[in-house]
Amino acid sequence: MVSSGAGRLGELLREGVVARETPRAPRLRGLLLFVLPLPLLFGALIALGAGRLESFLADASGFALFMAAAYLTRRGIREAHLQDRRRRFARLPRVRLQTLGGLLVALATGWCVLVSLGQGAGLALAFAAVALLGFHLSYGLMPEAPEQPFDFSDARARKVAAALAEAEQKLIEVETAAARIANPELKARLGRIALKGRRILEQIAERPTDLFRARKFLNVYLDGVRQVTDGYARTHRQADVLALEENFRGVLVTVEEVFDEQHQRLLDSDLMDLDVRIEVLKQQLEREGLS
Repeated sequence: MVSSGAGRLGELLREGVVARETPRAPRLRGLLLFVLPLPLLFGALIALGAGRLESFLADASGFALFMAAAYLTRRGIREAHLQDRRRRFARLPRVRLQTLGGLLVALATGWCVLVSLGQGAGLALAFAAVALLGFHLSYGLMPEAPEQPFDFSDARARKVAAALAEAEQKLIEVETAAARIANPELKARLGRIALKGRRILEQIAERPTDLFRARKFLNVYLDGVRQVTDGYARTHRQADVLALEENFRGVLVTVEEVFDEQHQRLLDSDLMDLDVRIEVLKQQLEREGLS
């Protein structure tokens, strides 16, 4: 009973660690952009009811632009938190959704001043500039991107980065599938597996020569984990839950062991290479008469 309780405590502690290391997407940030343009919607409805077609089109088009800007901004904010924090090796797009959202806010503001209010182009540009500045101060036009571990101008580095980016995408798909699984224990196991997988990728990034040693892990194990996890997430609500859950749990236990072995294998190879380098240096010093 004591060992069982201690084991369960360890599981809970590890689940807490995984939960703390997994970034949470913001729930409310960016939603204000959906609320502020509502007067344009009301104005469009009133103009439509009064039969003023030009006013309706002006307010409706402005509202549509603001809604598109809000959608892009909200989606960009979520991606910045859920994707960029998890994507360390992929090359990020030059134009971000959040940037497009800010530009659309400026365009929508200038359009409303010019068309809905009937003001001049100079005043419309001034309001658009102020809106763009306000957006930048509130949300940022260019979200902070994760530090890239490679120099993409080097061909060999690009090859390593491409392999790691592909492996990282598989881990992201595992995490995405895990979010659809209701069982907290299985979800926590998948979180630990993804965390261990990322540690292996980090180790390969620090020592790119390990890429050859880990090719089976990158090409076979990760793809297998992704396929099994996605399959379970899609079918576990439709089949014999207990039997399927037990089989899946057994697979995850094996996967964790394989990931631990792969990590330890890379560590051992690093230590072996270090021993060899030390021995070579020692022999060189002896030949030079410095030891």
